[in-house]
Parts: sequence; structure tokens; C-alpha cells
Amino acid sequence: MRQVLLDLSIPRTLDSLTTDLLARRPTSLVEAWLFEPPAARQAAEAALSEAGIDVRLRSAFKPLLCFFREEIAMDQLRRVTIRYPQHAETSPVRFLSEAYPLAGLLPGVELSFVADEPSSGDQPLAYKVELEREDGQCERHDVFAPNLRRAGVLGSCGWLRVAGERDGPIATEFEAIPQAALAAVAGRDWSEPDGVPQSLTVAVSLGAEDEPFGWSEEAISFKELLHEELLFALRDVVLGERQERRSARCVRVVPDVRGSADGSAHITLVLSDEGSSAETARATMPLDQADRPLGMAQIRNELSAIGGEVFAARSAEGRDVAWLHRMGASAPVLVTAGQHANETSGVVGALRAARQLAQDPAAHFALVPVENVDGYELHQRLIEHNPLHMHHAARFTALGDDILPERPVADFEHAARRGALMRTQARLHINLHGYPSHEWSRPLSGYLPKGFEDWSMPRGFFLIITHHPGWAEAAHRLLDSVSATLAEDPELVALNRWQIEIARVHSPMQDFPVKNDVFYIMSESESCAMPLMVITEAPDETVYGAAFQLLQRTQMRAALACVEAMRRIDAGL
Repeated sequence: MRQVLLDLSIPRTLDSLTTDLLARRPTSLVEAWLFEPPAARQAAEAALSEAGIDVRLRSAFKPLLCFFREEIAMDQLRRVTIRYPQHAETSPVRFLSEAYPLAGLLPGVELSFVADEPSSGDQPLAYKVELEREDGQCERHDVFAPNLRRAGVLGSCGWLRVAGERDGPIATEFEAIPQAALAAVAGRDWSEPDGVPQSLTVAVSLGAEDEPFGWSEEAISFKELLHEELLFALRDVVLGERQERRSARCVRVVPDVRGSADGSAHITLVLSDEGSSAETARATMPLDQADRPLGMAQIRNELSAIGGEVFAARSAEGRDVAWLHRMGASAPVLVTAGQHANETSGVVGALRAARQLAQDPAAHFALVPVENVDGYELHQRLIEHNPLHMHHAARFTALGDDILPERPVADFEHAARRGALMRTQARLHINLHGYPSHEWSRPLSGYLPKGFEDWSMPRGFFLIITHHPGWAEAAHRLLDSVSATLAEDPELVALNRWQIEIARVHSPMQDFPVKNDVFYIMSESESCAMPLMVITEAPDETVYGAAFQLLQRTQMRAALACVEAMRRIDAGL
């Protein structure tokens, strides 16, 4: 079954605005805030200027950051003080977060952020900027931040200001695309039980090209932002309260946002149950040199070569979820990776750790190198066109859900982890994860990603340790041992210090406990299947080359350090 729910072309706002201004030829200053990269805005400005029209086209997304990048000479600054706006209907740090990563772009500059008095209603919002240059000159600027309330949420929007004529929001294709998608699925009955996994594919073409900052992995990518807006907004409608729980109706939302050669915008929504178990072919590479995600064929071959009994669950799309059990006399552990398949460094790290463990006859472990194999294949396809995007659609399985340990059923991908636990009776779960290597935001929906607000910006390789009641001492011993091992790598320490320093500026409400230069979160819970669980979090989504090699190596070292610490705990040492 294949059903087209929407097929719509949307005019480009920049083209429409340019045509309108050339026709009207206003004599007063025209200012517009659009979701367009600087090259497109500057080209339109030049064309309008030649026609005698005084116009300034700015970015509707991250207006403060773009103000510094496009309108301020940053190399002669001594001191910068920014009073950022607040609004009663959004997070107190929403506009401070939107200024990220300004602290990283102004090294050596004395930078201060001060919260303004909270606003309410539809009052205009602006950053108040004070600059002091090396020669003592001072400047003051108000940087307008266009925002609009949609469904009770304050989000970025296009804006048009013509002196003496109008001052208000304008529709843009960036906003119109998710609005059209939501309208196409609204009112549809998504609860009818048909028992067939389906995909809601959202194919989008957009003219705006990505704009790297030249700093870390950060860039402005309207295509990536649309992926995030479409994915989570549509999941809210399609799955509603059933998110993260098995339901009779299983729908995976797959936004595929690509560039358009002529700058036009187009969206197509297709609902289909035509799944495929095909897999993308990738060249093999030595594990210790892997600088990008591995292909599934190599992953299965590497798993088989470790030694031990190999088993397989079946995914919803019919792929093998291969896993390994190797008996030994030491304390058993369970190692998993690829639960969220766009987090790829842990897959390599898990295989490398298992290869080393297999050299010890006493080692007792189970390994599931890729739990979410359907999501992994989706990720392999999506990075063909946008290799530097987070692609959170691949976080979920073909059934649109997450692989959660507390799920009361043991079907499809879940059977691999459950089978490994049953065979090992492990008391420690080493769960290798990742998260975005650059900022994650939803500008149309409150900016900070709903439900993932604390994950909006990278803060180094860190650990989440959860333990059952009575296991606190063992958990702290794990933290001490693993963090000390990781701190032996100066490259990782430098990355952690740098990312945590910038995150502290732009996300001051987060608590940042640090042990041996490793940020960590420690909690007690009975919800986990095992008494101890160590989750690693590598800022690996979208990284390649040397950055990927550092993180996959760190995943391996963290896993091995966990195993060694558990052996000592089990032996009472």
C-alpha cells in the first residue's frame, strides 16, 4: 500500500519579497528577517540596492549570532555585554541558548550575559548589546529577535519591517513546510489496528545550503532544522501518547530533506507499508582506523570473528539483529550499542572492546553491536545526502519506537538484549550511546528540543550511571575507575574541557558535576533490568575522520574500564 497524503510546491519567500519590493519601490528603509543563508540574502540585497531600494535582510534564526558574524568586526573587541530577552511562555534560557556558540567565537573577549526582565504577550523581543573595542570606543545595538506564538509555543518566525508602513510577521517557506505536513495528517485516525508497520516519508526540497561556522562542528542548516521539526511534530500527531510504547498502529516518521537546484521548496508526504530488508554496501576498514560508521556486513563479520556463540533476533523489517555470547569464569557483563542508530561510535568501540576481551579466557560477556538494525540502515541512507546532519529519525526502529529495557514484550529487536541478559545473568550493562556533536534545536517550537532540552549542546564525552538500591558504592567505584581511565587521554580531556566551558555559558541551568574531567550523571532506580548500568554519551552524531576515531577509541576504553572495575567489585577488592 502506498498513499500520497500531500504533494505541494511552496514559493520561496525571498523571491516573492524581492518581486514585491521591485514592483512597489518603497522609499523608506525595508528590513526583513528570513530563513535564508547569508549568501542568498546578500545577493538579494545587492540586486535591490541597484534598483534604488534601501533594504537589510537578516536571519530569522539565531539573529544575535548572525549579527556578530555579519555586521560586527569581531577581531577588535575587548568586552561584550549582552542583555538577552526572556518571555513568560518559554524557558528562561531560551534566548541565551540561541546565542550559542557565541562564547566560542569570541576567544579572549570578556563576554557577559545578563537576563532581561521577562516579557509577555506579543511584545517585540530584542537583545541589548554593548561593545567595547580595544581602542576604547563603545557601541550599543538592539538586535531584534522575531518570534511568534504557535499553538501556545513561542518560536522563531519571518518578519517584515517597512518604516511607516508595517511591522509584523511574514510567512516563509521554512514555516509553511511543517504547517502543511501537520495539516495533511491532522484529523486522520492513526489508532486503527492493522498490525502492519508503516512509514510516513516526508520528502522535502529546500533551497538553503548549509552554512558552517568554521568552529567545531557547528553550522546553520535549515535542512537539518526542518528534519527535526518535521520528525518530532509529526510523531506527536501520529503517535500521540503512545510514543515510546508498543501500539497496534506502528508508524515510523522519516523526513528526508534535500537541497533544490533552483531554490524552490517542495514537500511530499507518502504513507507506505512497502518495507525492505536491503542494506547499503560499505567498504570495510580496520576497526582501529575506522573514521566513519561501518557497514552492517562488516559488523556481522567482525562479530562472528570474535568467537563464542552467535545468535540473531529479527527486526521488524526482517534484518538479523546479531548478538554474541562468550562464556568465562569472571563477572558477566552485557555490552550493547546502536540502540539509537544515528549514534555510531559505540558500535565500533563495542566491537573493539569485545575483540580484546576475547583474548582473556576468563572473560564472560554478551555483545549486541547494533540493536536497532532498521534504524541503522535508515541512517546509512540518509547520510548519503546529508552526512553532517543528526538524522534523529534513525533513533527509532521501523515500528517508530525506542528499544527500552522496561518494555513488557520481547519481540523483534528487543529479543536480542533480553536473550543476552538471560544467558549471562549479567549485573552490569555497558550501554554505549552518543548524542549530537553540534547544537540541536527546534526554532519553530520553543527552540530547545521538547523533551530533550538538556541535550541541546555538546558537553564532551560523559557518563550516565544508574544503580539499584544498595549498589551506590559500586556505582561510585565504577565512576572513579572509568573516569580516571578516560582522563589518561589528553585529546579527550581537551575536548571535554572545551565543550563544557562553552556549554556552561549558554546553558547555566544545567548541573555539570565533573570527575576527572568527565561530566557525569548518577541516579538510583529500580527500573533497570540490571543492578548497574553505565551509559556512555559521545558527541558523535555527524563526526568523521579524527574526531570519530577519538570517540570510537574512547568508547572502547570506557567499556574495558567498566569490565575491569566490575571484576574488582565482584572479587571484593
